[in-house]
Amino acid sequence: MNEVLSQVTHARRGSKARVVEYFEVQPRQTLSWRLPRDAELRVDEAALWLTREGDLYGYWLLPGDVALLARGERVWVSSDPERPIEASLTTYRRTGLTQAGRWLARIWPRIARSSNASAF
Repeated sequence: MNEVLSQVTHARRGSKARVVEYFEVQPRQTLSWRLPRDAELRVDEAALWLTREGDLYGYWLLPGDVALLARGERVWVSSDPERPIEASLTTYRRTGLTQAGRWLARIWPRIARSSNASAF
């Protein structure tokens, strides 16, 4: 199982505020989005299927699991076909970044993807 899953995380140091968005995935529904910030995807009630752009594998997130997601990453989530599932996406407001730091944080996922793609 991917080390990203099942990690218990605590509020990041230097974070002043966090935003928690709750959403529901209906049976046989797939939701997709590109993350504007690093985030933690949490599942509380039942299993949720997670697919990540560029990852060959998909993951079942079980109740209590947390997946750490990177800024700029595209993800898809879907539920068990029997009942809707509630999940949450937590992001942390960054503080103290300079303009250069914000620029680097914005382009770093693209640099990492292109360097990983050219390694093979």
